[in-house]
Amino acid sequence: MLNGSREGLFELGRQLQQEGDSQAALHCFLSCLLGLTHVQSFHSLPNCLHQIAELYIDEKNYGKALQFIQAEKMFYEVALIELTSLQASTGRSTFYGFM
Repeated sequence: MLNGSREGLFELGRQLQQEGDSQAALHCFLSCLLGLTHVQSFHSLPNCLHQIAELYIDEKNYGKALQFIQAEKMFYEVALIELTSLQASTGRSTFYGFM
C-alpha cells in the first residue's frame, strides 16, 4: 500500500467516524496499519492509533483500547528518543527551543 493511499484511507475513516459509522471507521483505521513497516512513513500513525483506541473505548472494549493507547505512547517515546539522539549527534544543547 502506498503512503498516499494509507493517508487517504485514514481520512476516509475520519469521515466515517464523523458520520457515526464507527464500525466502518474502525475497519479503515485498522486497515491503515496492515503491512506498515518501520521504514514506511505514515504521518497520521499516532492519530490513527488514538482514533482506534477511542472507538474501542466507545465499544467498552477497554482491553483493546489499552493496547492502542500503549502503542501511541510508545510511538511518542521512540520519537523522543530519536530526537534526543539526533540532537546529541549534532551537538545541539537545546531541547524544544529552550536553553
